[in-house]
Amino acid sequence: MLYEIYDGIYGVDDLPIAYLSTGSLKSLVLADIHLGFEEYMATKGVYIPRMQLNKAIDIIEKALNTVDVDTLIIVGDIKHLFDKLGRRESKDLHEFILYAKKRFNRVVLVRGNHDNFIYSLSQRYGIEFYETMEIGNMLFVHGHKKMDLGDNTKLVIMGHEHPSIALKDPVTETVTKLPCFLRIPLQNGSTAIVLPAAGAYQTGTSVSTSPESYLSPIIKRFGVLRDAKPFAIVENEGLFELPTLSAVEDLLAMF
Repeated sequence: MLYEIYDGIYGVDDLPIAYLSTGSLKSLVLADIHLGFEEYMATKGVYIPRMQLNKAIDIIEKALNTVDVDTLIIVGDIKHLFDKLGRRESKDLHEFILYAKKRFNRVVLVRGNHDNFIYSLSQRYGIEFYETMEIGNMLFVHGHKKMDLGDNTKLVIMGHEHPSIALKDPVTETVTKLPCFLRIPLQNGSTAIVLPAAGAYQTGTSVSTSPESYLSPIIKRFGVLRDAKPFAIVENEGLFELPTLSAVEDLLAMF
């Protein structure tokens, strides 16, 4: 099932992935896969199951059961390690890119802050690689860099924040935390759609009305956060549009 988040942008079932349908462009968009995270944790002495690669492929396969597209756009952080391409990370990237090339006619990667050493891989495998990408009045970015938004930009599609919403029951004080899409009006009159993280271990940063709680300079500078609206992903149920953050501010839990 499709759930409209913004004109031409839809959540797909209960998945952390967006379906974009505007003009002739029909694509799946996801963010923050963080392949290689398990390898990074192992360097810290923490050994966790290898789930990132299979989770990303599973998300895409389930989405393709609902929509028919020929383009995949990743808005940053396909990989995790900053300072190198790890051995396991390289293998997972190889497997993921080969999979994506078989399933889509066009594969696009917009660079995230973790995506060092990716350009040579993009050339080797024939995938498109951009610092930012504009299609009509849409701007695709990861969201980690300071930037000005042009007059032509009406929609910013980004990742980086790993948004989730944590709601506290005022009676029992129990907290429910759910990954979410976040639709944020921007001060220049455009709108940002922030995608949830696709990585299995990227459980999300709690959204709030405070600019200081966000990582992205775009949100810090331009976001009208009191009017931001979360779309919570509930497993086996789908996507649920919630009130604006200002309306549920008293119920938001930060952790």
